[in-house]
Amino acid sequence: MKEPLNIIPEPWKRTGILTIGGLLIGAGLADCVIAMKTFDLNQIARGLTIFSAGLTILVVMDNSKTQKQTEKLQNETQLRLERIEDKLNAIHQSHQITNSQYLEIKELVRQPHSEN
Repeated sequence: MKEPLNIIPEPWKRTGILTIGGLLIGAGLADCVIAMKTFDLNQIARGLTIFSAGLTILVVMDNSKTQKQTEKLQNETQLRLERIEDKLNAIHQSHQITNSQYLEIKELVRQPHSEN
């Protein structure tokens, strides 16, 4: 399957989305401040809604960033654990070989000496 064409680089997307969120927060806050002079509840509610939308965008972006970092950390940890597992398996195999050699030597020592 063909991957979509990425015309806009990832950092620009993040910056654009963060800018929009910041503008919404600022516009909502400004709307509330202006509405406080006239005490227009509808305008205050609209300002709080706009503020909330901007804040939601910023929170979602932060959660997305945190999730990506967590996934990266989990992948690195998984790779480390796989390497540790491989080393432990190698140690276990070495121990089994050593143990079988020990038993073989012990058996040879117990055998009666035959003198011909």
